[in-house]
Amino acid sequence: MVDITDTDKHLYEIVAEDLKDKIKEDYFGERGKIPNYLRLTEIYNVSMSTIKKAMKILNDQGVIVSRVGKGSFANKNFKEPVRSFKSSTTNKIGLLIRDIDGPYFSGIYKGLADQTDRYGKKLMVTVSRDFHQQEDSLVRMMLSHEIDGLVVTTRRKSIYGVRIYDELRKNNIPTVIIHDVYDSKIPTIDVDNYKGGCLAAEHLLKRSQKKLCVIVGENGYKTDDQRLNGFIDTLKKHGVNPKERCEIFRYSFSTEKTAFDEGYKIGRSLNLQNLDIDGVFLFNDLIAMGFQKALIEQGISIPDDIAIIGFDNIERCSEARVPLTTIEVPRYDIGKMAYQVLRTHMKNGQTNTENGLHLEPKLIVRDSA
Repeated sequence: MVDITDTDKHLYEIVAEDLKDKIKEDYFGERGKIPNYLRLTEIYNVSMSTIKKAMKILNDQGVIVSRVGKGSFANKNFKEPVRSFKSSTTNKIGLLIRDIDGPYFSGIYKGLADQTDRYGKKLMVTVSRDFHQQEDSLVRMMLSHEIDGLVVTTRRKSIYGVRIYDELRKNNIPTVIIHDVYDSKIPTIDVDNYKGGCLAAEHLLKRSQKKLCVIVGENGYKTDDQRLNGFIDTLKKHGVNPKERCEIFRYSFSTEKTAFDEGYKIGRSLNLQNLDIDGVFLFNDLIAMGFQKALIEQGISIPDDIAIIGFDNIERCSEARVPLTTIEVPRYDIGKMAYQVLRTHMKNGQTNTENGLHLEPKLIVRDSA
């Protein structure tokens, strides 16, 4: 239930924090009655002295109230002190980005950098390269440099229960995630991936006489799931049975640097013509261009035999051997919007984007479909 390997804090402090989180989430029901000390030692697998110290912290903070002969209860009137930030506290904004050289993330970086320049902020940039452990340590490093706010791009399936993100939220540190992530209690900004999938399906259906194919990342990533869901729902809306006319392939993709090669390998391994497929929607443009190269080498004509649609609209799309039809992601605008949400949080101490912000995608038609 708690990370007992976190040596930065005493065990009783970790237990107290976990109990406080449960109390704020009404974990103990309407009455808010906390289990007795003996039961808490069993729940947390710690000593009685640890529980007593943890409960004393909560009592001192006013999080719980004790009633003689009845036990301890959540204090319904307790309000967590709000950490206050001023826009000029340090003049620094942190950006933890997955890849700054790739065509996708570089667009986001430019939008954010232009905004920080406009408002006289310094932008501190570090790169995670999709390593979660490195991501955690880099976030901590940025916070140790006393930044006013933090923008993060992450490839996690969820950030629920990830200690570093829990700490950011609990301490009211202005943070924005540029990625649609499941279970996020931190503001997220992304393109509307569901609508992007809808646009791809609508376009491919106009010319398809056979079956369609969707190639996305592994199950559990919200961006991938939403693009697939949008595609499938659009088929159903047009009276098309996805089980009969759609093949779905899910892969574990790596980083932007390997995406083209991964797409190429998939294109070499799948015999789409034997599957009677005449249209393919792929997770991103780099994968789609590698996939396209593999098909052309096999003598498959694009789009006459098989139409291809990518996602992102990176600059290289128009330079592909067959210019790539794709779904445009407003990457620069996402970077700009991230700063505006962050600025509101830094100024007011809160945001109104609990459910996330989703920018509109756009279909860009070229020769591949």
